Amino acid sequence: MRNSQSAIRTLQSTTLIIGLGNPLRGDDGVGPRVVEALSARGLPPGVTAVDGGAGGLSLLQMMEGWRRVVVVDAADVSLEPGQFIRFTPQEARLVEAMDRFSLHYAGLAEVLALARALGRSLPPIAVFGVQPERVDWREGLSPAVEAALPALVEAILMEVEDDAQDSRH
Repeated sequence: MRNSQSAIRTLQSTTLIIGLGNPLRGDDGVGPRVVEALSARGLPPGVTAVDGGAGGLSLLQMMEGWRRVVVVDAADVSLEPGQFIRFTPQEARLVEAMDRFSLHYAGLAEVLALARALGRSLPPIAVFGVQPERVDWREGLSPAVEAALPALVEAILMEVEDDAQDSRH
């Protein structure tokens, strides 16, 4: 197990929830806010949640070695602000921003492309994309995204419920 994984992985954890985003950029902070809400509520056994910040190539190493990964991030999914959708990378065309490819700016699409290029195996990944209302330099979520948090947290907990039950056996 790699050092960064051992820092966040607990002995019985099989599922990793990663909240992506920057809390200083309005609704872009929905991922870390979800991790905060999940932690306050209490995670089921076998589930670990981490604030993945603004992403970057370290996501590749962070995702390796888990049975499955759930990613939560603001995304333009053509819905009303606060609405969210669950999809897998295979179900979506994630836009790779190769012109911005660097250690300081790499999103999920770039991390998945790097994993493919390196022949690295990643666990199954589910993504919860939340439609932002605003992504500008201000702290805090918009009222629409804040109001969606309880339903989003419930949907994520339902997603990981099977993993939590598996870890008890």
